[in-house]
Amino acid sequence: MKILLVYYTGTYNTRYLTNKLAAKLKANGHEVDSTEINRSAPVADAAGYDMIGFGYPIYGFNSPLPFNRYVSKLNICAGQKYFIYKNSGETFAINNASSRILLRRMKRRKAVFAGEYHFVMPYNIHFAFDRNFVREILDKDEKLLKILVHDIESGTAPEIKSNAAYNIASAAVSVQKIGGAVNSFLYRADDKCIKCGLCARNCPEGNIKIAGGKVKFGHRCDMCMRCSFFCPTDAIHIGFLQGWKVNGDYRLAELEAQGAPEEPYITAESGGFYKCFKKHFDEIDRRYGELFGDR
Repeated sequence: MKILLVYYTGTYNTRYLTNKLAAKLKANGHEVDSTEINRSAPVADAAGYDMIGFGYPIYGFNSPLPFNRYVSKLNICAGQKYFIYKNSGETFAINNASSRILLRRMKRRKAVFAGEYHFVMPYNIHFAFDRNFVREILDKDEKLLKILVHDIESGTAPEIKSNAAYNIASAAVSVQKIGGAVNSFLYRADDKCIKCGLCARNCPEGNIKIAGGKVKFGHRCDMCMRCSFFCPTDAIHIGFLQGWKVNGDYRLAELEAQGAPEEPYITAESGGFYKCFKKHFDEIDRRYGELFGDR
């Protein structure tokens, strides 16, 4: 098959998944192209592709605004197949509704649904994940990627079912999309800033400039957290969200190379925030065992 992967990424989690997915598809003989969404990215020509893969991080139980804007411009053809691979730092049921805009848009264009997959990736805001937890997450993601490739090739199209309550709640929370513009008035770089320019170079919205020896923030922020997460001196203050800031690269490739932790991080006794992962991880293990004969 000829496959196009279209994705938006904040702190590069979706890019990481996309690169791994593309490698697996290419290893199986498929032709794969990928397009990363940012403000300056030209709209990809989707004509001629057998299948489109849409990837995005879930922001506040919704797909990111830049992702939605970009996808609205794609020339999707009737009968063209598509699948969704989204990711978040938790598996709360309200996340099931995050693709509702994309699904409606594809239905109007008479595209053919080919599956939806929810990957877990570590938080870039709220709090930093324990490294052993990230190792377990990456192990489950590797299994889910293999499942995804199998499903694409076999014609299996698993759904992530939402309902009216989740859809309404997700739509209500979507007002947070204006939060970046509002909160950006409070962004600043403190005295630890070394004017390296990393934040300005890497902002997907082109929202950060260095002028007159100062870092200046515009007001089209999507709150992807790339600037604060990767700042080498932890100099960026993110307004109302400062108390939730996470700073520092997880170094995903290094953690993945270490493999899953010797003892599971998520167990039957996991509670509180971590309770939501038990069912999700068990389902990945179940399907992986059915398809590939081991867990």
